[in-house]
Amino acid sequence: MPEAHHGRWSGLAAYAVAALSVLYAIVYLGFVRPQPDNHAASALANAFLGVSGILVSAVAVALGERIGSAGRWIAPVGVAWALLSAVHGAAAAIADLQNTTLPALGSTDPAGFATFGLAGLWSIVVGRAIREGGTTLPTGLNVLAIVNGVDLIGLFASNVLGFTTGVLVTGGLASVVLGPAFWIWTGRALRG
Repeated sequence: MPEAHHGRWSGLAAYAVAALSVLYAIVYLGFVRPQPDNHAASALANAFLGVSGILVSAVAVALGERIGSAGRWIAPVGVAWALLSAVHGAAAAIADLQNTTLPALGSTDPAGFATFGLAGLWSIVVGRAIREGGTTLPTGLNVLAIVNGVDLIGLFASNVLGFTTGVLVTGGLASVVLGPAFWIWTGRALRG
C-alpha cells in the first residue's frame, strides 16, 4: 500500500478511536454504571473497546513507520497491547450478550494491564520518541502523549487497587479528554 494511502487510512482509524472512546464513556457512564445489570449497554461499551483495539493496531504500525529507530519497538508493542485490548473488549461483550459472568480478574487483560498499563507505557515512549526528533510528527504531540500515558498508568493502578474515585477521574480523562485529543492529533498528523 502506498505510504500516503496508508497514512490517510491510519489517520481515519485514529479519528475513529477518538470517537469510540467518547462513545464508550457515554455508554459506560450513562447506562452501565448506573445500571450494572444492563447487559446490552455493557456489551455495546465493550464492543467499542474491542473495535478500538483493532483500529489502534493499524495506527501503531503507522506511528512506528513515522518514528525513527524507536519505531521498531513502538509498532509491535502498540499492536500487541491493542490486540490484547480488543480481546478484552470482545470477551466482555460476548459474555454480556450471553449473560455470562467472567472471572473478576479476567485472563485476557487482568485489571486492564494491556488496555491501560501497556497502553500508557506505549504512549509515554511515543511521546519521548517524538521529543527526540527524527520524525515528521508535530513536536507538541509529545507532551500530550506523555500526559496521556501517565494518566493511563494511573488508571491501571487505580483499577488494581480498587480505588473507585481514581478510576473515575483517570478513566474520565482517558476516555473523554486526553485519549480523544491524542488520537485526533495523531490522526491529523498521519493524514498530513
